[in-house]
Amino acid sequence: MKLVDLFRVIPTSIEVPTPFAVCNPSVMATGSGWSVLVRALDPLPYSGPEAPYLSSENWLVKYDAYLRPQFTTRLLDQEVRERCIEARNGLEDGRLFMWSGRQWALFSGLQRSRRGYINAMILAELEGDRLCNPIVLPSPHQLSREKNWMPWVMDNELYLVYSTQPLEVYRYTPDGLIRVHGGVAVPKNSGAMISGSSQVIPWGEDYLAITHQRNRAPLATRLMQKYVTRDPDYQRKKVLFTHHMLLLDRHFNIKAQSRAFHFETSGIEFCAGLASQDGRVLISYGVMDEKARLLELDPSQVDRILGQKVRHPNMTRIAPPVQPDRTLPSIDLIVLNYRNFETTAARCLDSLWPQHDASRIRVTLLDNGSPDSSPAQIREYAKGHTQLEYECLTDNLGFAGGMNHAARKGQGEWLLLVNNDTIFPPGTLKNLSRALASAGPDIAAIGPVTNAAGNEQDYYLEGTAESVLATAALFHQTPINRLLPVYRLDFFCVAIRRSVWNELGGLDTTYGLGYYEDFDFSVKMRHAGYRLMMCEDAFVYHQGGSSFKQSASSRNLIRANRDLFTGRYPEVALPHKREGNLETLRLYQHLIESGYPAAQLLERIALRMKALAREAPKSLHKRRQWEKAQASLHL
Repeated sequence: MKLVDLFRVIPTSIEVPTPFAVCNPSVMATGSGWSVLVRALDPLPYSGPEAPYLSSENWLVKYDAYLRPQFTTRLLDQEVRERCIEARNGLEDGRLFMWSGRQWALFSGLQRSRRGYINAMILAELEGDRLCNPIVLPSPHQLSREKNWMPWVMDNELYLVYSTQPLEVYRYTPDGLIRVHGGVAVPKNSGAMISGSSQVIPWGEDYLAITHQRNRAPLATRLMQKYVTRDPDYQRKKVLFTHHMLLLDRHFNIKAQSRAFHFETSGIEFCAGLASQDGRVLISYGVMDEKARLLELDPSQVDRILGQKVRHPNMTRIAPPVQPDRTLPSIDLIVLNYRNFETTAARCLDSLWPQHDASRIRVTLLDNGSPDSSPAQIREYAKGHTQLEYECLTDNLGFAGGMNHAARKGQGEWLLLVNNDTIFPPGTLKNLSRALASAGPDIAAIGPVTNAAGNEQDYYLEGTAESVLATAALFHQTPINRLLPVYRLDFFCVAIRRSVWNELGGLDTTYGLGYYEDFDFSVKMRHAGYRLMMCEDAFVYHQGGSSFKQSASSRNLIRANRDLFTGRYPEVALPHKREGNLETLRLYQHLIESGYPAAQLLERIALRMKALAREAPKSLHKRRQWEKAQASLHL
């Protein structure tokens, strides 16, 4: 299983200002945020044992609580290299941890000679941007290559996990290592052990860790990659890393071990970091020795990985409450029109005016080069609606280009991007504004629910606009006053914090006329450390397809943009919206278990359960997996 698919999470990329490839990061909680130690590989070839060869750099990145980078520095390791011949050619794959109130890292030192590689484990203290006070740790089995030991601080003592299958643990003392568990037999083949990867961290009364096992890809796969697909990464992909999550007690017993998993791909994945803080779990890992990632989980998801009884997640953090008494924010509302003004955008605008607050909401209509009579109709419409600002372009800039153009005007705290084929029922703008006012600084975008979308915002309400709006009245009549997290947002109607919009440079016009630019921007927001939310108390009717007819050209555009997106973000899953629907039902379940009144959610549950039945997979294998996933619900 892949965690990005199982939990529909988008990993955050770790960036440092170096031309080298970054990999194998180690994350640590700091109280006010997070610190990440990340390795950067020097691609220069090795030219001899006496050459000034630098195998790698080490960088420290400090993040705030919202995973926004605050400080980046390259660590100076000259003292370690000069004092330890074992680190002459670099320090690899450090694990970051706190011990006796100070920051330490456990590295594998690299010394290269004509006889090959020599690795030794080295402890080094972090003081600002400097690595100092190195301690070379002897090999328990007198081996010339030692890597991937796992630091474990317990009762202010430092323990070192040599391997986990078999479990072999040593306690560090100034006089040497003392075996406290296992380690009687000399390992015959280190590749056969389950060893490394992360630190061992406190987890309630127990301790948590992630280990890895190195395996060779099946022969058929290797032959296919080498001779059929001629994969340029063949040499690296013939090695597979699988991972296990472990729960250990303080007596060095393994209480639970997960089944094997990957993070985002099958191949070289290397986890060197695990941290927990304020009900959040961060995993740091490298991919193919060229990418460094952070993956955030909730403790309840860790329970699911371990096969343990799932605890109640912190719903106040995951699904923050809406505060109705907050001051409502200023909004630049942009309606983008292309063709059919009288039957689309005019209806949208007419639904907005009765709930329009001119003191804080600025409404702009941009016609995106419509080839029909829309521009003339807009000018006539504006004569009777002086509060409307409008502009008619001569060329079609596409969805991204049009929204970027219109967003340059105005100073509202939030941008509200709206398709022309939408209708806002009474109360929508007010409820959505309350959600925006309640959003913490880590929330970048919020979208309403609807009857037509490509994700969990879609409630599958069918029929005429009038019948759909009548059914959807329940969203305003029985508000749940909660924001629910989503994997991505559909941009038929989306509110985006202007500061985030400016930070990320708006939508990517590479996607042309449309499709996937909303998914792309969702990923960019997630990569920047922000969260995306859905407001179930705001319903917007969406006709769908008014600008694009499902012609051969539009289908080709969808395929081309999908290829562009997946090529840009290979780590990002493209889940079916039924999976988002199931995750939303799981959030309902957690809310009820946390004491939320079930009566407030009954109609929503019924609608989503109906959608689950309708959207079941067609293939027998997928259907069985889907039925198993649904069985975890207890609603």
